[in-house]
Amino acid sequence: MIAIMSGLIEALAPFLTSEVELAAGATLFRQGGPVRHYHVVRSGCVHLIRRGAEGTSAVMQRATEDSVLAESSLFGAAYHCDALCVADAVLARADIVRVRRALEAEPALALELAQHLGREVQRMRARVELLARRTVAERLDGWLALNGGSLPARGQWRTVAEDIGVSPEAFYRELQQRRR
Repeated sequence: MIAIMSGLIEALAPFLTSEVELAAGATLFRQGGPVRHYHVVRSGCVHLIRRGAEGTSAVMQRATEDSVLAESSLFGAAYHCDALCVADAVLARADIVRVRRALEAEPALALELAQHLGREVQRMRARVELLARRTVAERLDGWLALNGGSLPARGQWRTVAEDIGVSPEAFYRELQQRRR
């Protein structure tokens, strides 16, 4: 999927004063940890993972290039998920207090945030609809429709399987079926 820099990221640019580089497998922050920064993924991939008390986990966000990570952290004191780098990543970050103050003082920034959050709600609704589909084929068809009709490079197929909520093995079997 091609990422397009949003108006929110452009509006945040003056506040993105530092960067952090993390290797695949590194944790940026943990569920329950204090919110200190607002993050934008410059490159790589970061998953927000919500862990359940009984050992379950679910990917709440798959943030790639030019994605705002954990938007709701702007309104909380603690993170509600773990942020795990699934590929080497570079993240720009802004001091959360500065961003909160700017939202109160700058209506244009608040409007950009509201528009961004509206687009994210639409995207999440589409994902919920996709995950409600019964078969791997139906889910893959839905994913392709939402993402320009083609798969990413072979090395990224596992992330597609995660996106559509199936095992990599089930995903690969479906690809094999389509090649016949």
